[in-house]
Amino acid sequence: MHPSSPEVLRDLLTRYATLRIAVAEQDGPARRRALEEVSRALCRVTRTDDPRDAVAAADTALARSCCGAHAPSAVRRAA
Repeated sequence: MHPSSPEVLRDLLTRYATLRIAVAEQDGPARRRALEEVSRALCRVTRTDDPRDAVAAADTALARSCCGAHAPSAVRRAA
């Protein structure tokens, strides 16, 4: 994945989620265009082809940036 800053990834994920909700609540051409634009941007920075894959890749990158480069792939439960 392209190394994008956590701020950029958070912004794109927030915009994507907000627009998904907005389209679900009240669909319209302007909202759909905005969702398509942010989806393309998210795919571009994560180097993926599908918005769902882009969200997963961005989440993984944010987890690594938060918890270090060698963060475990699964959350460990406290023993």
